[in-house]
Amino acid sequence: MTLRHIINNPPRQDGTYTIRLYASYQGERRYFPTGLAVEKKYWDKKRGEVSKKYALAKQYNRQLLLQKREIEQYIIEGGQLMHYGEQKKAGSMAAFLESYIESNHGLSNGTVKGYRTALKRLKQYLELNAMEDISWNEVDRDFYYSFSDFILENGANWSGLTKHLRVYKKVMRTAYEKGLHENHSYTQPWFKSKEKNERSNKIFLTREEIASIENLDLSTMPQLARERDRFLVAYYFLMRYSDVVRLSKACFFGHGGERYMAYTSQKSEIKATVPVKPAAWELCEAHDFDFSFTANQVANRLLKQIASLAGINQVVAQGERKGAKSIFVTFHTARRSGATNLRLMGASMKTIADIGGWKKLSTVDRYLRASTMDSAKLARDLDFFR
Repeated sequence: MTLRHIINNPPRQDGTYTIRLYASYQGERRYFPTGLAVEKKYWDKKRGEVSKKYALAKQYNRQLLLQKREIEQYIIEGGQLMHYGEQKKAGSMAAFLESYIESNHGLSNGTVKGYRTALKRLKQYLELNAMEDISWNEVDRDFYYSFSDFILENGANWSGLTKHLRVYKKVMRTAYEKGLHENHSYTQPWFKSKEKNERSNKIFLTREEIASIENLDLSTMPQLARERDRFLVAYYFLMRYSDVVRLSKACFFGHGGERYMAYTSQKSEIKATVPVKPAAWELCEAHDFDFSFTANQVANRLLKQIASLAGINQVVAQGERKGAKSIFVTFHTARRSGATNLRLMGASMKTIADIGGWKKLSTVDRYLRASTMDSAKLARDLDFFR
């Protein structure tokens, strides 16, 4: 039996290469997708794995190893290589959910609508992660956190996430009762939206960490350089991904000898006006005011690598996960960090809300990520404590 991971030519639009598993056994040969992709320079051809120089090498290689072991076990138990994956595909969650909706099962129109929305969001998640479907066994804690981040960073709130998770729990329970899987992850306490009305502990980048990203030499890595620049523009303007990609030169104007930028948030439809610092203007000019390159998911993957190269690797906790801080960095971290650092520098909640396009001050309050120690350091300079 031969099992070896390889990268597939030609490269994808974002410059990365998809990773496939080549399998050969008793004259049969097949290639299996992994859902992963890396730049060619981070692929160790001799070992058939991701180079340790890549920020997420450990996570990627673990997933590749698990895929190998699963196929090995399948063959040992008498399975044929040509049939591997057929039962898995037939029992996948998205396919089952779609079939469940079509059969209706006496569901009300409102319930069917909610199920269709949950299916749509799941398919969007799968598409962004280059996955055809997700097997029952893949619905684990990693999926829960990854999907939750996807939902919350793409226009939905905790309430919307809760509704989707309820649907997935229902279909997983139904599929289990039909004997289609033995995965009990949906019964675990963490498989729910626990932070609907609470302040989450999502990370933010301090001013020092932002500076380390600003000063990072990426002259030999143009793809990372432009992603870093777009992230910094989002940080300087407290913008969401959906608004940064719509940025144009027409958004900028002068007033009283100073430069400003005005835009209407795509999500909230609120008009925001932001002062333009020289560094932000230079980046906008360098990219001809066009930041519409690469999808949000691609940006998230590259930003983790950028943060790691910038040395942002101290161990932190986010939710119930612990790991290097770099692995928690996403595009939305820019907006969160900009708002938090503004607050730590003394900006009022009203100012932050106006600049960032938030409707309610209470939303901004839950959004900020400064720790109690950060607030104490800020308060130290007040006359009250002198």
